[in-house]
Amino acid sequence: MDINFDVNKIFQERLASSMGLDKYQFIMEQVKKTDVSTDTDFQRTFNGFYIVRRNEAWRKVYYDHFESVKGSTPTFASILTYLYEHTGNIEPSFSSKMLATIFPDKPIWDRYVVQNLNMELVGATKEERLSNAIALYADMEKWYSDFLQTDKAKECIEAFERVMPDYKHISSVKKIDSILWSIR
Repeated sequence: MDINFDVNKIFQERLASSMGLDKYQFIMEQVKKTDVSTDTDFQRTFNGFYIVRRNEAWRKVYYDHFESVKGSTPTFASILTYLYEHTGNIEPSFSSKMLATIFPDKPIWDRYVVQNLNMELVGATKEERLSNAIALYADMEKWYSDFLQTDKAKECIEAFERVMPDYKHISSVKKIDSILWSIR
């Protein structure tokens, strides 16, 4: 019996699926085409990919703001501050995920990435934590900027593209983010 299949394609698809890159690609394609404040398919995929476990009122604030800023140039600080002022929560992770969906070259604040970069959000009050989150995200952006200039980053990106050629188009920051996220 002769079975015809592309083993590299199979491995790429399984690895990409395990890293959520199929969902990520859907999110990145749809964000420009849809009203994220009303598109439940987009929201469901985004919530699943980024593990958004917040109540309906919080999600309404989040997606309404997302839609209102996606055509402009929001910053991490402006998104984080808006969410704090409208929900009472300091949301560095979800702020960065909104920002990185609008600007794919921005890093994502994820607990595994933060842990692998030896960063920790501290502060005795919410205002201190808000201020420290903004400073920490700037440190994260600098780390990515510096790291992307290194031979190790080039090695990581080349390996990513060799193993998953169908995902070469995603940003270098997202490629490194995917690797850091995978290190548990």
